[in-house]
Amino acid sequence: MEDVAKLRAKLFNVLEETLKEGIDVWTTPRDEVVSEGVFKLLHYHPLVEKTHPVPVLVVYAYINRPSVMDLNPEISVIRRLLEAGLNIYMIDWGYPSRTDKYLNIADYIDFIDYCVEKLRADENVPQLTLHGYCLGGTLSTIYSTLYPEKVKNLVLQATPINFNTSNTLAKWARSVDPGKIVEAYGCVPGEFMNTGFLGVDPVMLICGKYEGLFTHLEEEDFVTDFLRMERWIYDSPPIPGEVYKEYIREWYHENKIVKGEYTIEGKKIDLKKINMPTLILSAEKDHIAPPESNTVLLELISSDDKELMTIDRGHIGLSTSKKAHKEMWPRACAWIVERSSL
Repeated sequence: MEDVAKLRAKLFNVLEETLKEGIDVWTTPRDEVVSEGVFKLLHYHPLVEKTHPVPVLVVYAYINRPSVMDLNPEISVIRRLLEAGLNIYMIDWGYPSRTDKYLNIADYIDFIDYCVEKLRADENVPQLTLHGYCLGGTLSTIYSTLYPEKVKNLVLQATPINFNTSNTLAKWARSVDPGKIVEAYGCVPGEFMNTGFLGVDPVMLICGKYEGLFTHLEEEDFVTDFLRMERWIYDSPPIPGEVYKEYIREWYHENKIVKGEYTIEGKKIDLKKINMPTLILSAEKDHIAPPESNTVLLELISSDDKELMTIDRGHIGLSTSKKAHKEMWPRACAWIVERSSL
């Protein structure tokens, strides 16, 4: 018992000292250039004197926050892209309220198009690179079938397209009745979604990570990164009810995108219309968007220039692991740069 008390006191002391300085999870300077209702468009400050002509629009998921791509200045996807000379914009889906419960997937696609049109005008370019992460990649895929003439390159990071997979999260999603959940909540709370994510691997996600924290209490950088990740995990916005119903029912239950049956305002989403250079970044240990959920896209699009990059990490590790930043991101940035001329 004495050892436990000492360990607890040590933990509290370390956390108190770390939190005195504050925990910043958006580490790279950026400006808000558009605020349209709950949605925002951000523009990151360049890190090189001259950027490549084709801008990049990062589209993160509407679950959790895009700050995971910029948690740590030393291990930041955003900084890797900026260091490569790319001109980076990002969509922030914000924190929907109960008044936003009737927003649907088509509204999200419309806002992507609004941002694309603004970038085309402001940057004086005919096309841009879309970089989608997780369900933001699913939205980017849908957008690219509707407006292929506006997308020069498509980058999909840990993006589910085939939802008929055997991972725990997909099984859970297919077992719920989204209509009843939305009837109860209106906008689906982030806490409800977090429960589902923790259920993917409860031993590791609830117990294992804290064991790691106790093991590394003497390492200031480890503790700071742990707290950054915890802050990101539990910073979970609500999901508009109509969005939740649509993506659970039509993507997970019915797998309509891969089947060619999904529509946006009556327009069929035909994956063959994706004819631009496409890069798929897939994580071999991804329990949210496993490889079989995204690598199938290579067979379904008509692009001649398409590439798959994989790494032995998980869904978030694609952005936050040192291994990914050493082995994958230099290659991924080079791929984008090579295709960023007008």
